[in-house]
Amino acid sequence: MTKEMIISSNGHETVVAILEDDLVAEIFVERERHRGVVGNVYKGRVSKVLPGMQSSFIDIGLERDGFLYVAEVIDALEEFEKLAGPDEDDGSAKGGHKNKDEDRQRQQAKIEDLLKEGQEILVQVVKEPLGTKGARLTSHVTMPGRFLVFMPTVDHIGVSRKIESRDERARLRGIVREFREQHGFTGGVIIRTAAGGRPKEDIVSDLSYFHKVWTEIRQKSESSRAPAVVYREQSLVAKLLRDLLTEEFNAIRIDNEQEHRRVLELVERIMPSLAPKVRL
Repeated sequence: MTKEMIISSNGHETVVAILEDDLVAEIFVERERHRGVVGNVYKGRVSKVLPGMQSSFIDIGLERDGFLYVAEVIDALEEFEKLAGPDEDDGSAKGGHKNKDEDRQRQQAKIEDLLKEGQEILVQVVKEPLGTKGARLTSHVTMPGRFLVFMPTVDHIGVSRKIESRDERARLRGIVREFREQHGFTGGVIIRTAAGGRPKEDIVSDLSYFHKVWTEIRQKSESSRAPAVVYREQSLVAKLLRDLLTEEFNAIRIDNEQEHRRVLELVERIMPSLAPKVRL
């Protein structure tokens, strides 16, 4: 079967078609004007604390203030384990139990003790604003890569439960540990199912990307005045390349020079063997 990705972009709208044997199998459309804010990270300012609802309003520079629940400020470890599953052999089992106890104590924490009006806070949008409701926010930033998920607000390494081989789990965890030590790179990493059996370079590629993006976010946070966007979620094309690209593709054709440069740069990073198949 021949498989191609066709990308047509005019700056206002991007259309992506997946062709299988010259027939359209799937089509995706993104309009720049309607591009959502889910996944974006903002340096926000607490505009109102609501003890009765155990939540707060955060000004992130959109039309309406975003909404942050108390659980989205304190439950980082629980969120991490929900995504990865607890990892009994990652060398942090004892730490995990300790942190769980801490978490239980912190569950008693009240929003008015955690946040004050005027305070600056880094948040990510998890739900688009709708009607009169502002965006739903979390303070636990999550960034999916091709083989890993990065969670900068926790400090654990988790492995997808679906990677069952103990040796493979240990190998992958070792790659992540080594990178973290070499680069003084903190933050949690979840190793996705897709990472199973992949060469070290693929895993390091994701880690390098996270390292770069998180460094940029921190720099922007320090130099920007709240409210400010410090990271924009990847475009439709970047997400499709991240999630769909395999060696099966015979060509990736693009009709826009700027988009072509961006795609080529991304493919060279995530699947360099396919770079020659990216055509303008």
